[in-house]
Amino acid sequence: METLLVLTPDLDSALPMRRLLENNYSIESAFSVEDAYTILGAKDVCAVLEEFDFATIHNYNFVKCITNNNLYASLPIIVYSKNQNNICYADACLQAGFSDFILPPLTESLIQKRIHNAVRSKESFTFSDIENILRELPSNIYLKDAEGKYIFATHYWSHINGRGAKHWTIRGKTDLEIRKDKANARKAMETDRAILSSGQGTTYVIEENTDGEREFLELIKRPTHDRDGKVNGIVALINNVTEKQLLKMELERRATVDSLTGLLNKKATEELIAITLKKNDRSGHVERGALLMIDVDNFKDINDTFGHRTGDKVLMGIAGIIHSSFKGRDVKGRVGGDEFMVYACGVSDVASVHRLAASIVQQAAQIYEGSSLDGYVSLSVGIALYPQNGATFSELYASADSALYTVKNKGKGAYSIAS
Repeated sequence: METLLVLTPDLDSALPMRRLLENNYSIESAFSVEDAYTILGAKDVCAVLEEFDFATIHNYNFVKCITNNNLYASLPIIVYSKNQNNICYADACLQAGFSDFILPPLTESLIQKRIHNAVRSKESFTFSDIENILRELPSNIYLKDAEGKYIFATHYWSHINGRGAKHWTIRGKTDLEIRKDKANARKAMETDRAILSSGQGTTYVIEENTDGEREFLELIKRPTHDRDGKVNGIVALINNVTEKQLLKMELERRATVDSLTGLLNKKATEELIAITLKKNDRSGHVERGALLMIDVDNFKDINDTFGHRTGDKVLMGIAGIIHSSFKGRDVKGRVGGDEFMVYACGVSDVASVHRLAASIVQQAAQIYEGSSLDGYVSLSVGIALYPQNGATFSELYASADSALYTVKNKGKGAYSIAS
């Protein structure tokens, strides 16, 4: 039950009003300005009813002080009189800061209605004030109603249409109506529907690529409730987390990518190949593939003869061949000092594997023709086919390693497919 403060000269003056409203409000009585402030500090008061004689005796001091106090500025103060003739003082009371002036007949329904209207009026006023305050924040804060339509937004972010038009407003519009990125608009509306139906908030990050500018936005959405506890809308906060997200992506990239060649590192390569094979196993659809283990022949001799900087140059050259030869969903990695690994997805037949392997061996042999490295660089490649040579990564690895061993024993600079 909401608390109502009745401010009168004495208890006898307060009793009639208490009797009228005590069934709908918890009534607190004050007989001085000091008592009134004490009650306001201790109770959550929804409105104040001040008796006219009390107000005039104190020269409207209470309402003037409350109006100028930010802590209580949103509190409606209503003056009431038992004398119909006091209507001539209505303008003076309203100018002093009272929310309303009530004259006889002082009925329960009339006073309740006037209190309700005064509270709503004050709430509207403070909402406007809060909106202006929130505009000073860098984050975008917005409200939506129970249909997912915008009520207001503190900022018009760059990803919406119409924001530059004269007198344009976001009010009453849906995401699909205003947002340029329709995919993210649909996602926003889907999450809104889930919040409105479940009463559970959510937080997520979206990527926007509007007008050639890449941004990441964090959306924090929570349901709002009416006085009965029913969900009646959504309040949300949009933070620009582009810098934070790009840093996170860079750290993730560094954790998975070989810094010299730009290929995946050993851990990421093996994990991604294993995941690719597991997807096949779960789906029941067998997509043929090939695991290639690629070694740079005599790499220690290259380092010893030409130096480590030249050795790095050779590794980058081989990585370039791998980058250009395998694309799409193929997994490409550097798994050791002079060792590379590739899982080629969707290999249609053995002939395709032969062409791929022959091509990279030939490219490596010719990459430094005419330079001091001419004749020093060659590749040995061992290949295992999926699913013929193994259904798991470890089985394919063993088969490819065996094929690579065969090439090494036969003189290097060639490839072999596991039998």
